[in-house]
Amino acid sequence: MLGIIVKKIWKNFIVYILTFEILFQLLFFFNFDFIKQPILFYNGYCDQKYWNLYDKKTNIGDDISYHPILTYKKDETNVPENFLKNIKINKKKFDKNKISLYGSSYINHDNLKSILENNKDIEFTNYALDSYGLDQIYLSYKLTAHLNQNRTILFGFLLEDLDRSLFHLRDYQKAKFIFRDNNFYLNNVPVNLNLKTDKVYDFYLYRFLKNFYDLLINDFDPRYSECHISHKKKLFDYFLKNIVEDAEKLNQKIIFITFNSKEDLIKDTNWRYKYMRNYFAKNNIEHIDSLKIMKKNLSEKDEKLEDYFGYDNHNSMKSFQYIYNEFIKLYKAM
Repeated sequence: MLGIIVKKIWKNFIVYILTFEILFQLLFFFNFDFIKQPILFYNGYCDQKYWNLYDKKTNIGDDISYHPILTYKKDETNVPENFLKNIKINKKKFDKNKISLYGSSYINHDNLKSILENNKDIEFTNYALDSYGLDQIYLSYKLTAHLNQNRTILFGFLLEDLDRSLFHLRDYQKAKFIFRDNNFYLNNVPVNLNLKTDKVYDFYLYRFLKNFYDLLINDFDPRYSECHISHKKKLFDYFLKNIVEDAEKLNQKIIFITFNSKEDLIKDTNWRYKYMRNYFAKNNIEHIDSLKIMKKNLSEKDEKLEDYFGYDNHNSMKSFQYIYNEFIKLYKAM
């Protein structure tokens, strides 16, 4: 009797699984947008399939042009299309009045750029571009480092920009570093913007349940996932070691600014913050910690967290100014 009941329950369970999976497959096949939401099935910090489903495209401005390695670059910046093999070292005196900036949307933000423009004593060259991952930031430096010898180099990025390095496609096709034979190699170059995205096929019920479980154990914040953590750390170490090595050859002084999302001030930081902070300290790399700066000002001033972030979830003019002030202190002391 018990065996019959168990068999019936198991049979019904299988039927329910197949029914729900068939339903998911039909909804995907007929392109029902309400169900084809990447966040329901995948983690955007872990899974390439998240971005394969993602259909929102980055708005490329009129002042942006195609680049075979970076995908996009600013028209105002001179970025070679190939890596220079034999770099000529220009042995000149360090020029304190020139600073080159590399980064993503934080370094390219209008609030920060307006602050930089007010400093008439320094000539800023800004290679940063919205949506760049840490890999593209690194590549933009490698392509132009020889053009910026004997000066300060400022890197600025959101902690999660590291995760963007996992993918060959996000808002657009991009280069990707492949780890093989204990080393990294650049793949997917020259970037083909017209490359069609492979159609996503999957066991969607499993993906839905797994993704829900992962969100549940990570406080419904996908950034807390430690997926591919070893690979991400290897990428970070690879980028930083190469930057430090080149900077020494080219008589450059490097400074890093790490930016944080608003959530990092509301709840505990994720593994990236502790890892990068310790990495910079261990390797004696100048580091400006924007989270530490904002926390300090929140505790000392009669200000609210909302004062530090704008409508686009980036830093406000106020918090950018606090971060910039710390940069200037460090810069003048160098």
